[in-house]
Amino acid sequence: MKNVVSIFAGHDSNVTFYNSKTGSYHVIELERLVKKRYFRLHVDNTPDEIVDILTQCQEIAEKYWGIENDYSAVLIVTDGWLEPELLERVFNTDHVWRYAQHHHAHAAGAFYMSPFDESLIISYDGGGDDGHFNIYTGGQNGVQLVESVESDFGGGYLLCGSTIREITEKSRNPLAIAGKLMGLCAYGSPKEEWVQSFSNIFFDRNYKKLSEETNLNFKNADAPWNNPLDNWSYEGEPAYDIAATAQEAFKRSFFDVIDKYMKQFPDLPVCITGGAGLNVLVNEEMKRRYDREIYIPPNPNDCGLSVGNLFLYTRPSKSVDVTYNGLPLLDRDKLDEYVVEREARKTTTAEIASLIKDGKIIGLVYGDSEVGPRALGNRSIVCDPSILDMKDILNSKVKFREWYRPFAPFCKKEDASTYFDSPTFDNLEYMSYAPLVKEEYKEKLPSVTHVDGSSRLQTVTEESHKGFYDLLTEFGKLSDTNVLINTSFNIRGYPILSTIEDALHVLDNTEIDYVVVEDYIFSKNVFSKGLE
Repeated sequence: MKNVVSIFAGHDSNVTFYNSKTGSYHVIELERLVKKRYFRLHVDNTPDEIVDILTQCQEIAEKYWGIENDYSAVLIVTDGWLEPELLERVFNTDHVWRYAQHHHAHAAGAFYMSPFDESLIISYDGGGDDGHFNIYTGGQNGVQLVESVESDFGGGYLLCGSTIREITEKSRNPLAIAGKLMGLCAYGSPKEEWVQSFSNIFFDRNYKKLSEETNLNFKNADAPWNNPLDNWSYEGEPAYDIAATAQEAFKRSFFDVIDKYMKQFPDLPVCITGGAGLNVLVNEEMKRRYDREIYIPPNPNDCGLSVGNLFLYTRPSKSVDVTYNGLPLLDRDKLDEYVVEREARKTTTAEIASLIKDGKIIGLVYGDSEVGPRALGNRSIVCDPSILDMKDILNSKVKFREWYRPFAPFCKKEDASTYFDSPTFDNLEYMSYAPLVKEEYKEKLPSVTHVDGSSRLQTVTEESHKGFYDLLTEFGKLSDTNVLINTSFNIRGYPILSTIEDALHVLDNTEIDYVVVEDYIFSKNVFSKGLE
């Protein structure tokens, strides 16, 4: 088999390359290349712009990963269509194929990255060209559809969040709503009398009926999809209760659907994927309800579709790890220039730990980026969660985002049970669950303990991320609580960064204290000014 390239052109567009010489897979999430969140390649660009972007991808693949422009096939996920003649202008190939459908690609991505030989696979989101909520099995015969469930968990959840000012006011794209709703819901209380009506919207998408049944005066009840960011009708405590009710209804509805399949396949471990697989509260409850091994990949949302599409073609015989096979540092060849210009110097893990213990906020940039929506160590901002107001500092002066949004802790996997409570601590490498902070550590870890006592924990081992592991080793020599904050290295409205230039811009224009790039530590430019 020669090299293969796979493309998903819908929102969160992405391209995955298979290197036939090394057997490795490499992922470019286009939003990080063009610096536009939720980027869509197909409908938002002219043919020439599409060709230019894909040409950049091929140049990156050849320069950084040694992937020559010689492909046995170019594969397109079917619900992100691009004209073959555009692709033939970029890629040297005799075959351009529409390949897998949406959820089939999701399911394959999760299964072939999982440690399982056989699995039940749950894929659910706001919908694709093969449904909204699909059940599959994975095994020696590949990924097979069991059933498609009529529903729209992703769309229904988005509409519920669109009714709330605190969620929509600072949002630039409706796709940001779901993650914010998940954070805000902890500040409210579910209204039992509303739960069934909220549950119904995940199956009938009838926003107007929900408004009428609950006597909630929702704006744009007849046309909520025209502009979901203009739907908000509630704020403060009533809005928080709407958020809590939506999350409770989402959870109950999810388990009402999957219980049938959990009973039908009682001996199979479970993969969860699709954009709704990012709901860490439901994922944590999944662990508590079922005595099953569970795997959620680092990229369950649409940014992982080209990977799954490619796996269906290559059919890997063993688990594939693409976690840190993302976009490279695009101006890495200018590092020496930046070091001289900014008078940067080499640092050590021990020094970084000491600075963090002194209350400093540090951006870390190493190697190729992590894939998926959550920073996992290669494009991260780290600091000490024992500092009482660190969450507020990060939200208001570094990330420029809403006050209610929580930050994720990370710790060594072997230490996780000391600080957190969860049925198991497997598959926590990607911040996919919400373990509870143990009571005796809530006051000691205030900046990662959400108002409901939960935390979106990332665990690390020497194998999963040696840099983070070594940092914790050094920090543990200085601190009684060997836990740190990890948040993505970006600012509100922009994707995770991919250049040293952008990292230094954030350093000079926010309250970050230092940036470390490939073990060089950079201080602020003396002429830097804060962002307005």
